[in-house]
Amino acid sequence: MLMNLKDRILNFLPWLIAALLLGGIVHIVSILLMPAVAPNDAYHRLLAASKSKAPSSEGVVLLDAPAPDKQLLPFEDPALAEGACVYDLTGGLLRVTASTDAENFLGLSFHTAAGPVFHAVSDRGANKGKIEIVLGQAPQMEDLEEADPEDGPAPSETRVTAPAPRGFVLIRAFAKRGSDLERARAAVSAVKCETFDVSD
Repeated sequence: MLMNLKDRILNFLPWLIAALLLGGIVHIVSILLMPAVAPNDAYHRLLAASKSKAPSSEGVVLLDAPAPDKQLLPFEDPALAEGACVYDLTGGLLRVTASTDAENFLGLSFHTAAGPVFHAVSDRGANKGKIEIVLGQAPQMEDLEEADPEDGPAPSETRVTAPAPRGFVLIRAFAKRGSDLERARAAVSAVKCETFDVSD
């Protein structure tokens, strides 16, 4: 007996649903695993750049201007001078300081090694023309708070607890014109990233 079209569709439908579900599961899992298995993520590219280039005396690696065929990070803007501090908090706390002025943009974003931003600040958040951030893991921050004098003034720096021990600070300064790029690069190079211990 010949099957009619309706019976054929009903017999084929469970296979179609199963194939779509399997394809969807494979797609979602591969997208979610991609950052974990990517061999050359932003952290590792910046780590390699910091080893191949001599960091400034302040610990900042100034990144090359982006070119269409060579970008160290995705979506780089040629109007921004960029630099980075790659950190590992197992060696101590990280202090990041920057001087700002009211007329030029300077932004700092703090990333985990996997890439997500967990803290950001710009020149608009500066206190008297200065940005000072102390970064550490939760136990380090507890030790730092215990070391503060009880009746002393509140600390002047912003204290940030990092969600992971390794990561990077991306520093960006805006150049209003092409001729302003050297000033922006100098502003990025002037940012200080230094490791210190609570006992220091």
